Amino acid sequence: MKKQMFVVDHGTYNFNILVCIEQEIQTIYDYIEKKAKYTLNDEEKEKLTMRGKGRTVMLEGGQTILQLNLKKSDCFQAYLAHEVFHAVEFLFERIGLKHDPEISSEAYAYQIAYITGSIYEKLK
Repeated sequence: MKKQMFVVDHGTYNFNILVCIEQEIQTIYDYIEKKAKYTLNDEEKEKLTMRGKGRTVMLEGGQTILQLNLKKSDCFQAYLAHEVFHAVEFLFERIGLKHDPEISSEAYAYQIAYITGSIYEKLK
């Protein structure tokens, strides 16, 4: 997977996701602070520090950062699915929609499908 960085939206919800593939942490900080005009605090910078192959965080301002650092042999689709779930989880937690199989499963499923489709559109 080649290095890429782009923004997708949450659809109906007024929050964006910064998708970062194979990006250095300083490049991500610079994008957020210069292009998005958002000042990261130390706690947010620590949350953005990669500890594995993927990481998703929601900043205090509601911006979601989805990071993937994968090698060619890794399964991109599996890690993307995992991180997209977290992006939806953070969004719905922020708007007060708790995951409940009887009430909100379809909302989660549709939102995961929307974001995943949006990311693949940008990757084309």
